Amino acid sequence: MSNHITSICKTVNFLLWNLSRIRRFVTEDASSNAMRALVLSKLDYANALLSGCRSKDVARLQRLQNRAARIIFQVPRRHSSSPLLNSLHWLPIDKRICFKVLLYIYKTLNDLAPPYLSDCLTIRVPTREGLRSNQDLTRLIIPKTNRLIGDGSFSVFGPRIWNNLPSSIRSSSTVTTFKTLKPIFLKIADVVSFAYICFFVVA
Repeated sequence: MSNHITSICKTVNFLLWNLSRIRRFVTEDASSNAMRALVLSKLDYANALLSGCRSKDVARLQRLQNRAARIIFQVPRRHSSSPLLNSLHWLPIDKRICFKVLLYIYKTLNDLAPPYLSDCLTIRVPTREGLRSNQDLTRLIIPKTNRLIGDGSFSVFGPRIWNNLPSSIRSSSTVTTFKTLKPIFLKIADVVSFAYICFFVVA
C-alpha cells in the first residue's frame, strides 16, 4: 500500500507544481475547480482501501491536500491549513476515507453494491425482546480480530464506524439523502475517534 501512496504522491505533486505556476493567472474559483478535478479526484480514487493504512502514509496524502488549499488561497506554507479546508468545504483525508467506507456499506445494505461486499457484512440479529437497540435492524456485527492490521479491514473498520452513526442516518431512504447528511455524521466524535484508532503506526 505504501508503494501505491508513493505513486499517488508523485502524480499529485506534479499536478500541484503545474497548477501553482498558473495560479496567478486564474481566479480563485477557477483554481478551486481545477484542484477538485485534478487533485482531489486522485486523492479520492479507491481511498476506501486506505482504511487499514499506516497513519504516516495517510499524513503524506493530507500534506498534499493542505498544499493544494494553500495554492488556491495563495498563502505561505506556514499558514494553518484547517481554516482553508473549512472554507473550501473539503473534508480531511481520514474523514474522506471514512465517508467512502460508510457509503459502500449503505449501498451494500440496500443492494446497490457488488455481491462480494455483502459477504463482508453481517446484520446484527436481535437476541432479546424489549430492548431499544433490538428495534434497530441497521446495526452490523463487528468481527473480532487478533491482529491490529485486521482492525483496518472493511469487514471490521466499516461496521465499527457504521454502528456509531445515528439510526436516522443509517436508515436514509436514498443514496442522495445519505450523501447530504455527510457534514452531520462526520462531526460525530465517535466516528472521528474510530478513524484514528484504525490508522495504526508502524515504525
